[in-house]
Amino acid sequence: MTSVLRKRALILTPLVLALAACSVGPDYVRPQTAAVPTAFKEMKDWKPAQPNELAMNGKWWEMFGDRQLNALVEQIDISNQNLAQSEANFRKAMALVQSSRSAYSPTLSASAGASRGSSGSAGASSSNAASGSSAGSVRNSYTFSLTAAWEADIWGKVRRDVESSQASAQASAADLAATRLSAQAQLAQNYLQLRVLDAQQQLLDDTVAAYQRSYQLTLNQYNAGVVAKSDVIQAQTQLKSAQAQALDNGVQRAQLEHAIALLVGQPASTFSITPSPLTAAAPPIPVALPSMLLERR
Repeated sequence: MTSVLRKRALILTPLVLALAACSVGPDYVRPQTAAVPTAFKEMKDWKPAQPNELAMNGKWWEMFGDRQLNALVEQIDISNQNLAQSEANFRKAMALVQSSRSAYSPTLSASAGASRGSSGSAGASSSNAASGSSAGSVRNSYTFSLTAAWEADIWGKVRRDVESSQASAQASAADLAATRLSAQAQLAQNYLQLRVLDAQQQLLDDTVAAYQRSYQLTLNQYNAGVVAKSDVIQAQTQLKSAQAQALDNGVQRAQLEHAIALLVGQPASTFSITPSPLTAAAPPIPVALPSMLLERR
C-alpha cells in the first residue's frame, strides 16, 4: 500500500508544479485594433491626441486675480480631509509596492535569549540547607540564532504581485490628482458664486430701501386722500417681495460659505468671509479648450 501511494505522489508532483506554473498567467498584451489613418482629408489641421491627465497646468485659479481666493485654495492641500484620505491611500499603495519588491531579496531573522540558573543535586541541597552553606554553582546561559531564507521567483508570482501593486499605485495617484482638482474647482466655483451673491445683496438692499421710501410716500398720499388703498397695498407688496428676495439671497450665501469652510477644513461655526462685490474679470477662454479637455480625459 505504501509503494502505491509513493507512485501516486511521484505522478501527481509534476502535475501540481505545472498547474502552479500556469496560475500566474501570461504577460498582458494590448489587443490589436484596426488600422487608423494618419490623417483625414477633410481636416488638415488635426493632430494626434496627447493625453496628460495628471498635468495641473500650474495655479490656474490665480487668473481671476483674487487674493482671498488664492489663499483659500492654498488651504486645501493643508486641511481638506478628502484630500488627506486620498494622500493616505496613495502612501499605502506605494508602501505595498515596496513590500512586493522586498520579496525579490532574501530575508534574515535573528533571535537571542539569556537564562540564569543553579546546578546541584537534591541531596546536596538538603544537606547544604541544614549546614547553611551553598554547594551549587550559578550559571548564565546565552543563546543566539540567525536564519536566512530566499525563494527564487521561478513561476513569476513575485513579478505579478509587483505589477499589480504598481498598477494600484498608479490608479491611486490618479485618484489623488482628481480629488485635488475637484476640490480646487469646487472651491473656486463656490467662491465666485458667493461674490455674485454679494453683488446681488447690495443691489437688493438698495431696492428694499427704494421700495421702503415708495411705500412710505404712497402711504402718506393715501392718508391725504390722494391715492386709493390699492396703491398702498401694491407698494407694500413690492417692498415685502424685495425683502424676501434679500433674505433668500442671504440664505444662499450662508450655504456657500459653509461649503467653502468644509473644503478648506475649517469649522463652519467660526468660518466667515467678509461680504464684498465681485471684482474679478472673466479670463479669456482659449480657442483649443474643448480639445484640451478631451485630451485630459
